Amino acid sequence: MGSKNSNNAYAWVGDGEEGIVDSWSECEARVSGRKGVRYRGFATRQEARAWLDSGALYEDKGKRKAMERLDLPEDAIYFDAGTGRGDGTEANVTDRGGTPLAHLEAPANVLTKFGTILLSPGRTNNYGELLGCLYALKIARRLGVRKVLGDSALVLDYWSKDHLSAEKRSTDPDLAKLAAMTARERRAFESEGGSMAHVPGGQNPADLGFHRD
Repeated sequence: MGSKNSNNAYAWVGDGEEGIVDSWSECEARVSGRKGVRYRGFATRQEARAWLDSGALYEDKGKRKAMERLDLPEDAIYFDAGTGRGDGTEANVTDRGGTPLAHLEAPANVLTKFGTILLSPGRTNNYGELLGCLYALKIARRLGVRKVLGDSALVLDYWSKDHLSAEKRSTDPDLAKLAAMTARERRAFESEGGSMAHVPGGQNPADLGFHRD
């Protein structure tokens, strides 16, 4: 269904009727309590009209994301972290198809049934991203893959290069140790011809963040 924010027009259709209104409250008044009604928000009335004229079908986001991922490098390792399952922070490392790869390097006792790495309680998503990056680099080197991609600018541009603030180093020595380990692994990876790059969160095959894009 369409977003209720950042839209200037809302289209709805059902029970043989359809319409375009200018606010979510107007749309809600027309669709609330009615079964089988479809509605969606748009940036313009023209887009809303086109959606109605094309049959008012909802987009299959899973299929769209699968198609978008075909444009990503196949010979690459992807990493991410997230808390979406509600069991704490998890780090994930996959290939382009989303197949978990963390088991190739991570200890068995930290792996979940989903093939992700479960971090100790209290660890942040950013820490998980850095841990995922470390394992992605290790796995890439093991498999001879020359590309590692993630969606965290903080990890790609700073932490994986051991660029931490003095405050971070003093307040979180475990993070400082992980950053130093990751930086060493990154230097070795890049010395062997490897490279790291950013991938949009919604297209990341390793995504654990339930991105909306």
